[in-house]
Amino acid sequence: MGAHSLRLTLSKLRSELRYPVEFLWLIGLVIFLPLFEAPKNLCWLGYLLTWLYNRYRAREWGGPWDRWDSLIALWIASGFLVAAFAGIRHDEWSGAKDVLRYGSVLWLIRRSRYDERALLWIWGTVLVSTLIALFWGYWRVYAAKTHGTLELHSVGHVNHSAVYMAIVLGLTLGVSIAYWSRVRLGGRAALCISVAALIVSVFVTESRAAAGAVVLFVVVLAVAFGARGRVHACKGALVALLGIVIVFAAESSVLDKTIDRTERGLVFSFRDKIWSNALVEWRRFPWFGVGMGNFGRVSLEQLQEWNVTQNWSVRASAEGVNSHAHSLYMTALAERGSIGLGVLMVVLFVSGYALLRGVPHAQDPPRDWALFGGALAGWLITVTVGLVNTTLHDEHGILSVLLVGLWLSHRVAGARADRVSPQP
Repeated sequence: MGAHSLRLTLSKLRSELRYPVEFLWLIGLVIFLPLFEAPKNLCWLGYLLTWLYNRYRAREWGGPWDRWDSLIALWIASGFLVAAFAGIRHDEWSGAKDVLRYGSVLWLIRRSRYDERALLWIWGTVLVSTLIALFWGYWRVYAAKTHGTLELHSVGHVNHSAVYMAIVLGLTLGVSIAYWSRVRLGGRAALCISVAALIVSVFVTESRAAAGAVVLFVVVLAVAFGARGRVHACKGALVALLGIVIVFAAESSVLDKTIDRTERGLVFSFRDKIWSNALVEWRRFPWFGVGMGNFGRVSLEQLQEWNVTQNWSVRASAEGVNSHAHSLYMTALAERGSIGLGVLMVVLFVSGYALLRGVPHAQDPPRDWALFGGALAGWLITVTVGLVNTTLHDEHGILSVLLVGLWLSHRVAGARADRVSPQP
């Protein structure tokens, strides 16, 4: 009976969608994002090609060209510009394709105004695929004992997995609070269990930055609800914050790690050394950097040689040799130079400013609040965790721009409708 109902729901969804094959490719991308590498890339390519084919046939591209299109195009182009003028040659073109991948997702999603049913499918798939990957991660740590840290299979390193889970937690919390009054008892229980599992898992990773970003997100979300007079929703966010505090008290590994690193004089876990190496690379190639993906390709001997003729207190060190700079901003500075970092900062600033101006009104439907909550999670966690980890990369980069793009698509469409609507 359950399988029959699911088939009927899928059939109804396909009949309501204008481009069902395109949407199925998107759902496939969301499913495989935290699970498997090759299917994820295949689904991205399938979504890109079917989207372009459908819009070409319909001669409808989601509205006229605007400033967001120019900004996204500049962002994608900056990756290839940096690759063309990179200081060293190795992985720079692969790095440029990474920007193309998540830049194109943002571009296409922003021009695809999916209806509420489709949005619920996307949000639900994000959550379910993450929970599956999370269960797999726990099995590998505690049952198979093949891994020492909790990781999502396709996302990889524990810090990157923590970032991905933090974004999904923010999305799930935002959607749950927005739709709480419309969800039945069983659905509420499932959402509460999912949120709790994600909160605990973020703390299990012992990622101090991700845990802190989750707390900050909940506070900002509560303030947004409160500022718009949605008292009940604000209370829901505060309850979630209380739950995080309880988990923090029960799962003290993050606090223990912080105390241990502080006592050993390793508050930044050698990140200060890594950032020094990043500054040496940037100083050698200040405009376009060493090339995306090439941070770890520079040997210590080469770094020291670049530093010989420079009268600067920053010095290269063996402790700072790493595959990336453990910071979105320092990695971008070293790999993309001042030009690449400048473009990235403009993208982040414009997105944040749009979110600040785009807080929904109290009377707006749950859909708008859920879209806002998801976009806020993608942007805020990327920006804050990016101070000490390389966010906006691969899986969590795609997830972030997906959520921001969904919000922008409805915000831009609403603004256009307001401009063309007749005045009373």
